[in-house]
Amino acid sequence: MHALLMCGGRGERLGRGEKPLFEVCGMKLIEHSIVEFENFDVLAVTSPNTPETERFLMDEGIDFYRASGKGFIEDYREVCVEMSIAEPVFIACADIVYIRNGIAERALESYMTSTKRALRVVIGGKSVGLNIIDAFFIDEAQEEEIYNVEENSLINVNTLKDAERAEKLWTMTRKGKGLQKD
Repeated sequence: MHALLMCGGRGERLGRGEKPLFEVCGMKLIEHSIVEFENFDVLAVTSPNTPETERFLMDEGIDFYRASGKGFIEDYREVCVEMSIAEPVFIACADIVYIRNGIAERALESYMTSTKRALRVVIGGKSVGLNIIDAFFIDEAQEEEIYNVEENSLINVNTLKDAERAEKLWTMTRKGKGLQKD
């Protein structure tokens, strides 16, 4: 399955330059997503707002598509249309620190057993920036399966306070043992 890592925003709330390159828990935010989606066909979606992120992705050998930068939904729609993606696709914000690994794979498993065309990952009813849609129906409303993950399983980093919380949870959870699947 394709995984579109959305990393073309301006990162204004964080205020530290290009957000995908901001380091949290010893890795750039985009690297957290690359690790989480290692078993997917990853395509990073950049924009004119993220030229340094594009350089990083090129150096790392990660494929990317420079979207117009009109907005989150507009950019992933553009990619699906221009790249002729007409099947289910994972759409992931690239500003997430995965405290627990394997969330994407478990969400995909849930999606595959669902009869709905889309899936939204939530914590406590709040979207976390991970979705699966059926790109064949990109211009239609898609009924969503809701996939709940445990509180503190991942942190969407939008502010320095979010980054501090992620660092604390990472340290408490990982205890220097490296990446672990749950």
